[in-house]
Amino acid sequence: MTQSNVQVRAMTPDDISLGMELKNTAGWNQLPPDWQRLLALGPDGCFVATCDGVDVGTATTTTYEDKFGWVAMVLVHPQYRRRGIGTALLYTAIDYLEERVATVKLDATPMGKKLYDTLGFADEYIMERWLGRGTKPLRVPGVEPITPDLLPTLCDFDRPMFGADRSKLLGMLINEEPNTPLCIRDGGRIVAYGILRPGYHAAQIGPLVGLQPQSVETVFRALLTAAGDQYIYNDMLLPNPHTAELLRKYGFEKQRHLIRMFRGDNRHPGHPQYIYAASGPAKG
Repeated sequence: MTQSNVQVRAMTPDDISLGMELKNTAGWNQLPPDWQRLLALGPDGCFVATCDGVDVGTATTTTYEDKFGWVAMVLVHPQYRRRGIGTALLYTAIDYLEERVATVKLDATPMGKKLYDTLGFADEYIMERWLGRGTKPLRVPGVEPITPDLLPTLCDFDRPMFGADRSKLLGMLINEEPNTPLCIRDGGRIVAYGILRPGYHAAQIGPLVGLQPQSVETVFRALLTAAGDQYIYNDMLLPNPHTAELLRKYGFEKQRHLIRMFRGDNRHPGHPQYIYAASGPAKG
């Protein structure tokens, strides 16, 4: 795709250093493994923009079956903004997804929402980022690690909550070091699970999913213990009526909010009332 002197090409692993430079300028929380995961999930759907032969921007997409996909990591070097580069990346990502999924989703800042409104995106709900800290070691009975053999059980539990199969993402998250994936089972069935992973500014909890607040709190406490003295982000979805109370109980404070938006027929919204932490703005 070409717009004036802007060209968009496929991203490769060699471009991760560019992605890190751009996200550091923006103050975001991703690490190189986050970019590697995005490339593995969407090897043909991640893009780099060049201007006058210089790599200056990125965008990524992640698809979940043919149901929906996410646009994320739309970043442009500050010196090259207001030249149509972000728009070129955004249109490339949207075009890519609309050939593959029924619904295009993204997590917008309040400022970015003004643009997405003009492109036919509608609000789904608010996502809030909260910041807290890990706790001293606590004994949390009933929680167990999610081992690779539990992945099919995990995905069966997660699929209706999220709205689509994300087994590839979950498989990566439970197998990557030094992530901490934990769950509670009842009669062999998972009833709550959560994953803690490192970040640039703070560790990240997500996904965190469960049917009963008590089970989710138990997993949450175990993740706080695993985090030790680190700062932690938790991206909560407002349709869940219990998360804010849980986060306040453990000393978390709200930092900012994003607007989860969609374009197309949102036929697979899942059940966000059971999601206590999203996997993050880049992947839903």
